Amino acid sequence: MNPLDTPVTRMVLQYEGSAVRLLQALATEPLRPRTVEEGRQSAAVLIPREVRERLGIGESDLLAAKQSRLERANGSAAVVVAAVELCAEPLGHRRQEQHEVLRVGTRRWYWGEPGGVHRVSHWREILTTVGGVPARYTREIFHPDVVPVTRTSAEYPAVRRRLTVTPRASRAEEPAV
Repeated sequence: MNPLDTPVTRMVLQYEGSAVRLLQALATEPLRPRTVEEGRQSAAVLIPREVRERLGIGESDLLAAKQSRLERANGSAAVVVAAVELCAEPLGHRRQEQHEVLRVGTRRWYWGEPGGVHRVSHWREILTTVGGVPARYTREIFHPDVVPVTRTSAEYPAVRRRLTVTPRASRAEEPAV
């Protein structure tokens, strides 16, 4: 049996594009985006060590980050999205973007529901590149009512890493962030 055993779970976690757009198309109710927080933080807080090392990003590098939610009509979150810009300037048109799913799994997440309950939820990490240059790192966490959880992280197969990217250290033409 496939550990991603519901059709919605398979589609969302394995989709190599915007899961937010996919969920908006699949949803039975309107979903609207809302920015929760924007600012700059150190890379060590925003991006896992193995991804930073792969991309040549230092722990203390300050990066622009934005946290947003895709909300249902009643204001509850369906998805929480944290996006970290890896380039100071846009690199190209959206159609030139390539998305690589780095990892998927489950974790406990507080969705603001009564009783302070933390529910097991699916998450995924995506690296977006433009012409092989890393442009954005994104982490998405999905409400279990939207993307059902039937297995835990330990039961998921490893996600293949396919894209070849140019680490920041060897891109002299890019301004430091």
